Amino acid sequence: GGRAWSGRRHLSAEGVAAMLAKAKAASAEFAKMDQEDVDRIFVNIAHAANKQRLPLAVAAHEETGMGLMEDKVLKNGVACELILDRFRDVKTCGIIERDDNHGIEKVANPMGVVCCITPTTNPTSTAIAKSLFCAKTRNAAVFLPHPKAANCTKEAVKICHDAGVAAGAPEGFLQCLGSEDISRDSSKFVMSHDDVNVILATGGPGMVKASYSVGKPAIGVGSGNAPILVDETADLDMAVGSIVLGKTFDNGMICAAEQSVVAVDEIYDELKAKFEARGVCFLEGKDKEALGQYLIKDGRVNPDIVGRSALDIAETINVEVPKNTVVLAAEATEIGEMEPMSHEKLSPILGLYRASDFKDGVEISRRLTEFGGIGHTAGIYTSEQKRVEAYALEVPAGRILHNVPTSLAAIGTAFNFNVEPSFTLGVGTKAGSSVSSNVGPMNLLNITTVATREEHTEWFNNPPKVYFNRHCLEDALRDMSKANSHGERLERALIVTDKTMVSLGHAGRVKDIMQRQGFQVAVFDEVQPDPNMETVRDGIETCERFRPDVMICLGGGSPMDAGKFIRALYEHPELKIEDAASRFVELRKRTQPFPRLGSKIHKLLCVPTSSGTASEVTPFAVITDDDGMKHPVFSYQLTPDAAIIDATFCEQLPPSLVANAGVDAITHATEAFVSVASNEFTETHALKAIAMLFESLPKSFHKADARARETVHHAATLAGLAFANSFLGITHSLSHKVGAVFHTPHGLTNAILMPHVIRYNANDSPTRMGIYPGYDHPIAKQRYAAIARSLGLDRDGKAKTDDELVEAYCAKIIELMRDLNMPLTFRDAGVSESEFMRQLDDIALAAFDDQCTPANPRFPLVSEMKEILIDAYYGVEMRAKATSDIEAQEETSDSLKQQEVSESTEVEEKEKKALDRRAFMF
Repeated sequence: GGRAWSGRRHLSAEGVAAMLAKAKAASAEFAKMDQEDVDRIFVNIAHAANKQRLPLAVAAHEETGMGLMEDKVLKNGVACELILDRFRDVKTCGIIERDDNHGIEKVANPMGVVCCITPTTNPTSTAIAKSLFCAKTRNAAVFLPHPKAANCTKEAVKICHDAGVAAGAPEGFLQCLGSEDISRDSSKFVMSHDDVNVILATGGPGMVKASYSVGKPAIGVGSGNAPILVDETADLDMAVGSIVLGKTFDNGMICAAEQSVVAVDEIYDELKAKFEARGVCFLEGKDKEALGQYLIKDGRVNPDIVGRSALDIAETINVEVPKNTVVLAAEATEIGEMEPMSHEKLSPILGLYRASDFKDGVEISRRLTEFGGIGHTAGIYTSEQKRVEAYALEVPAGRILHNVPTSLAAIGTAFNFNVEPSFTLGVGTKAGSSVSSNVGPMNLLNITTVATREEHTEWFNNPPKVYFNRHCLEDALRDMSKANSHGERLERALIVTDKTMVSLGHAGRVKDIMQRQGFQVAVFDEVQPDPNMETVRDGIETCERFRPDVMICLGGGSPMDAGKFIRALYEHPELKIEDAASRFVELRKRTQPFPRLGSKIHKLLCVPTSSGTASEVTPFAVITDDDGMKHPVFSYQLTPDAAIIDATFCEQLPPSLVANAGVDAITHATEAFVSVASNEFTETHALKAIAMLFESLPKSFHKADARARETVHHAATLAGLAFANSFLGITHSLSHKVGAVFHTPHGLTNAILMPHVIRYNANDSPTRMGIYPGYDHPIAKQRYAAIARSLGLDRDGKAKTDDELVEAYCAKIIELMRDLNMPLTFRDAGVSESEFMRQLDDIALAAFDDQCTPANPRFPLVSEMKEILIDAYYGVEMRAKATSDIEAQEETSDSLKQQEVSESTEVEEKEKKALDRRAFMF
């Protein structure tokens, strides 16, 4: 102990500052120790303090005159034994937690110097507990004891300090101001000093409030006013025994002690009689009035009553009570300032309230807690667990203690060892405390989280069955119509399609096959291009009338998208389009979970009749809301149960549809390949699809070659399997919004945008890189170059570098568009220039918030998306010419303005000289 305990008298501010400087130095030295050193110190302090628990209890009782010496021995023992037992093996130094599977480490660091404020009610036990907490966490501490308990507190701290130093702790790591040094000024000086890092306050309301007001991080407690509800199902003997034990422990000084009992009417009289048999004396009339007047002074508990015995209090107020009286009690009905029995009492005095029933008892308990002990402690005696839960939901206490003496259970004694042992009981923010739990060593640690880059679990999600090749339709439908393993069979099939599919006979073909399998079949053929909510609502009405258990979506993307959303809303009518299409950064953490599908329509089968959208294998559906805005809805719940890829449906497709759908599929595969979520499983599908499409799409367009159309049909599905699992990019984000406003075909819109998006993405130093764990540096350029190489664009020797290959791929796309007779710009597509520019800002902003944007390899700024749109409207070459013309016009205009200014200046100069001459003449 040496210099730290040299008997200072009346320390000056400089002397206190020197103590704090010593604590700071000790803190720095302590922080270098490892877990083994700390645990040795921690154990030695607990052993040493435990050996002195009786002398310290005697010292505390003699100095304060409060409570029972014998119970103070027990409190000191709780501080030593239970805290040691609970925290002996807890890691508090260095790496305290490591999860290699998820790339997370937690590192514990000490807070520094802790200012420990201790009370007069539990002086030595609190000092021991806080010394142990600080030792376990490598913090130094300076104690501010209550003036009425300064000597015993200082002795307890000295014992802990010396034991710690003997085990290797730094000299001066625990220090305590003496009785001659404690004052309001010295306490404020310590709490506000720069060397103090945190305040741990256990004491009266004034001191706790002061600790929070100095501008430092503080952990404080609050007043208790524990109500105890006893219902008609309770074991009354246990309840009475436990309440009397808790109320008499250390003469009721623990802040969690029982203050008022609330008994339901059915057992009220019996409970009262049992209390009287256990030495609880109920005062009435003038005796009750005298007790109340002595108990509460100026709206708070009289400090002269704290911790005194029942007999001593009775003698002081001149009330005769039986010699076996251990608790003074009085019945009460009111709650508030004017009712002394409703206050915290800190003595063996108890209020008793009658409740009409359990519900009324909960309400009385709530009011008592809110009046003087919000956030602290409440108790209940009942045999019904549901009532415990109901009590906990209604009564605003940080500790709800069931069938136990609250004064003992709240501090973590044998009644429930899972309660953290502590003498600093947080009361939560409603009572002005930063914590609501029992304060322990973990509250005195700064925790550093070390997070390692971790690629989370991915998946490759696709329909359980994909049927393909020409004429596979009947076999596929027959297979899907079979009964399941339990012999259960679906019976009612709804075909969702459009008028074209009906007129071409495709819907009838499917209907005939299903009827031959024994199904009742209905046809909903009201789907329009770009299906909207009106179509969806009409489809739901059909479902409600027909009650299908299987849905077959037949057609292009529109019937498949419509069918998916009809099913979703048919099964979940509460679902809204804006919620279903809610944006998310991470699919697994979306704010609006998508409901599970399949409760009514048990199977969803998709039969594409065009080759582009790939909705037959994806979890996407694009739906237009009532305001005309397109929403890409995404959920793996939308993934069909089977896709039937039968190219015979494509034989009669018009060339324009072949072109638009085909370039849509190329866009799907390209964006999937360069997406931030692209992976080995999606890349192979994407590259294969691109190669198949560039080879066969021209033949399909010009010659309607059956083999070519089958290849394109299969390639579109392969592209769908890729983007269903790696998502798309800003080509689609922009396309969704442009198409919604100007009604340009989706495939054409993608094609016009794609070269400009490719050039934008192919940047090794983007303004912002796409955000995804598996995407660690900009590689879009290399990926576009890989696509070009897969198409053999490097073979002629002209394109060698990645930049050249990117341009070669863009040229390849443009060449294909020309071959398919597609316009290359939005201006060429007939979009009004003035209207396009008027809508430009809104389209760019809406596209930024599109669900496809987050997977783009370059995270776009809205201003950059506007530039892409302008390039796509004019074309890069035309925009450059237009910009040059505008700059030339501006230059000519500036020249004319300069000439005008020059001429004007000459006139002004002449007029000024003439005025000067006239002034001279006068």
